[in-house]
Amino acid sequence: MKYFNKTRTIEQKITDREILKHLKQQSDLLGEILKVLKNS
Repeated sequence: MKYFNKTRTIEQKITDREILKHLKQQSDLLGEILKVLKNS
């Protein structure tokens, strides 16, 4: 893992950050949907 991190490009790091951001948004959205479904 140590070596893997050193060989990653800036683009890969940015892409990973974007993916993580979108996944977090999706998780939050799913959480909201589940809350609404529970209450109905």
